[in-house]
Amino acid sequence: MQCHVCRSDSVKAELDAGSHPVSTFFAPSKDTTEANYPLVMAQCTNCGVIQLTKPVPHTALVPPYDWLFAREPEEHLDMVVDQLMALPGISKDSVIVGLTSKDDTTLDRFRTHGFSSVWRVDVQNDLGVANPCANIETVQRMTEPARMTKIADKRGAADILIVRHIIEHSEDLQAFVQGCAALVKPGGYIMVELPDCTTSLEKNDYAMIWEEHSLYFVPETFDGVTAYGGFEKLRTDVYPLPFENCIVEIAQKTGEPSIPRPNAAGKATVGQLSTYAAAFPKITGGLKVGLTKWRDEKGPIALFGAGHLACAFVNFHDCGDLIDFVADDTPQKQGLFLPGAKLPIVPSSELVDRGVTLALLALSIQNEDNVIARNTAFTDAGGQFASVFAASSRSVRDLFDLQS
Repeated sequence: MQCHVCRSDSVKAELDAGSHPVSTFFAPSKDTTEANYPLVMAQCTNCGVIQLTKPVPHTALVPPYDWLFAREPEEHLDMVVDQLMALPGISKDSVIVGLTSKDDTTLDRFRTHGFSSVWRVDVQNDLGVANPCANIETVQRMTEPARMTKIADKRGAADILIVRHIIEHSEDLQAFVQGCAALVKPGGYIMVELPDCTTSLEKNDYAMIWEEHSLYFVPETFDGVTAYGGFEKLRTDVYPLPFENCIVEIAQKTGEPSIPRPNAAGKATVGQLSTYAAAFPKITGGLKVGLTKWRDEKGPIALFGAGHLACAFVNFHDCGDLIDFVADDTPQKQGLFLPGAKLPIVPSSELVDRGVTLALLALSIQNEDNVIARNTAFTDAGGQFASVFAASSRSVRDLFDLQS
C-alpha cells in the first residue's frame, strides 16, 4: 500500500486488530446485524507514520444518533491562545476561523480577548450537509481546496485557522491539509492539535486504535506534515495528559504545497508498531485469564462508560463473554447495546443491584476520580473499580499483575 503521508510504497502491516462495527452504532437489540470493518495497523518504514491500511469510509462513520458529542482537553488552551495572539501581524482586527465544533471553545477565548471577526465552518450552511448527525467524519472529507476557497471568499479568509483533533481522521491527508490552507491568507497561521500516541505505544494500550482515526502520530512523525498546505512550522508543543498527550503545532503559510519529507527522527520510530503488535497476544491472553479468574472467584464484572474506548477494550481483547453489562448514565444510551460485544447498557445503579464486584472504567482517566466519588454505594457494598487503561494508577493490568 501507499503511505497516506509521504506517498512511499514502504508500508508494512504489523497488527490486525480484527474486524469490528463502528463504535457509535449502538445496537437497539442483541440481534441487530452489524457492518464490520477491518482494523489493520501498519507503519511506513520511510517516514515512520503509523496508519490504518484501509481507512473506514466517512460515509460508514456518520452516526445514527444526533446526541453524540466528544470532549477534547481544554487545560492548555489559554496558553495556546496567548501564543497565537502574540504572533507577528495579529491584532484584534484579525480574522480567526475554526474548522469544526471542536474549535468553539478556542474561538470563544478569542472573543473574550476582544476579537470580533471570528467564525467557524458550518456543516449545514457552508458545506450543505443536511444530516444533523454528520460531524467530524464528514468535515474531514469535505475539507478540500476548491470547496474551502469558496467558503473563504464568502466569509473572509483566516489570519489564524484553528484545527483541533480532526487531522488524524483524514481519509485523504493531502486534500485535507490543502483544504485547510485554502481557508488561510498568505502569511496567515494555522494551529493544528492532535493526539500523541507515544504513551499508548510505549505501554501497549490498544484503546489507541479507533475506526475513526486513519493516522496515529507521535511528535517525531507529525513534524513537517503541514507542508502539504505550504505551511512552515514555527513551533510544536506537547501538552502532557494521562492517556494521550496533545501535540500542538503552530505554522505559517509561507510557500507552495509540497509532499512532507521524511526526517531522521521520524525514521527512528520505525519498529514502534512491531513492538506494540508483538505484545498484543500476551496482553489479550493475560486479561482474559485475569477476568475469568476474578469472575469465577469473586463475581460479576461490568464496564463503566459506553463509548469507543469500551468497545476497543472488550472487542479487541475478545472478552465480552466475561462482562455482564455496561454502566452508563447517558439517558439516550439506556436500553441500547454496545457495538460488537452487544452488552446491554444500563444505569450505574445496576452495579449494586446486580451484585457487580469489579467495574472497569472505560472513560477519560481524568474523570476516574469523579466517577468513583459519585458511586460510593458501589464501593461501600464492596465493589472495586479498575481502569482499562495501562497508564491509569488503578489499571486492571496491575490488579492482575499483568506486565505489558
